[in-house]
Amino acid sequence: MSAAGPAPAGPPAVSGEGRCWQEAARLRREHRGWIVIWLAPEKCFRAYRRLPGTRRDTALSAATPAGLTALITQAEQATRAGDPA
Repeated sequence: MSAAGPAPAGPPAVSGEGRCWQEAARLRREHRGWIVIWLAPEKCFRAYRRLPGTRRDTALSAATPAGLTALITQAEQATRAGDPA
């Protein structure tokens, strides 16, 4: 009887924390120009960007990727609404 070989390697299981890092990377891809990070000790996502017409960087925080997406969209819409173009 021969021993079975190792099981085929699949993608490694992703922990809850790993999923958060993956979500931060996805948000960076979807929202070009924003710096998006996962702050593990605070358990929140954070996004930074200097929006047109502002003197300081905009900093947004949310507990979920969907929440951060909503805040980014809201900030971008508010900036566009204030543009004279």
